[in-house]
Amino acid sequence: MRFTVPIIIIAFSIIFKLIVNREPKNDPDAEFLELERKANLTPRKDISGLPYIKVPVESLPLDVPIEREETKERQDIIRSMQDKQILNLTGRTNTELKLEYGAPNINILSAADSNYTRLVQTISYLASDYADAGYKKEAQTLLEYGISIGTDSKKTYLLLASIYKENGDLDKISDLIASAENTESLLKDSIIHSLNELRSS
Repeated sequence: MRFTVPIIIIAFSIIFKLIVNREPKNDPDAEFLELERKANLTPRKDISGLPYIKVPVESLPLDVPIEREETKERQDIIRSMQDKQILNLTGRTNTELKLEYGAPNINILSAADSNYTRLVQTISYLASDYADAGYKKEAQTLLEYGISIGTDSKKTYLLLASIYKENGDLDKISDLIASAENTESLLKDSIIHSLNELRSS
């Protein structure tokens, strides 16, 4: 009789585990794989009407005479973007893009997104070259263009804000904060915090 209680406890434990294992569980990996399966089966859709970015090379300051190879290369990179397909797809996963626009378009979309990343990064570095060389007005023009096409580069925001502050244009820093609030960047909160600090310092 002394084994009755332990046996009952063991039996109850086994039954409980069986019941728990029967309950449906959400498996994140399985859900992702199913979503990816659906995405890969999504047919091609028309992407000709997407908001492609056209780089207005004729109105950007790309002829500033700075005798640094890196600066010249950056000027050339931006010029070369004039005829490329460019899309700001920040915050969108490949799975989401395939579901929305069709799996056959993913390479085109990925290339357009890569072009966008290269463009905004190059704008940021070229503007920094200009600012360091004393061409603040030209740097401002580049940076403002970067903001206008939705960049989430913290470097771009802070450099432009510092130029605005130097010029006494604090209201424009408020405009930058509003722009940052509309980005899909993971750095959004950090950008806004830094802009607020710069404005109030």
